[in-house]
Amino acid sequence: MAKITDKIEVLIRPVIEDMGYELVGVEYVASGKHSILRVYIDSDQGIGLNDCETVSRQLSSIFDVEDPIMTQYNLEVSSPGVERPLF
Repeated sequence: MAKITDKIEVLIRPVIEDMGYELVGVEYVASGKHSILRVYIDSDQGIGLNDCETVSRQLSSIFDVEDPIMTQYNLEVSSPGVERPLF
């Protein structure tokens, strides 16, 4: 059985790439009502707050329809930064 992050990655990778970004990784931290879905993006020009906001809005629209996680969670979109996790 595929992990939830694998399913999400397949769902969102084409969308993120069509927007001109690179999907670096997806991380899901399950913690009851405080679960977090983290999506890490990058681009040749770097990532700013507006980029994260734009991608977050697009992904939220997709997740509203596809609903890949059945429980409540917070979506965080960010740059992987210097201390980027290896995916």
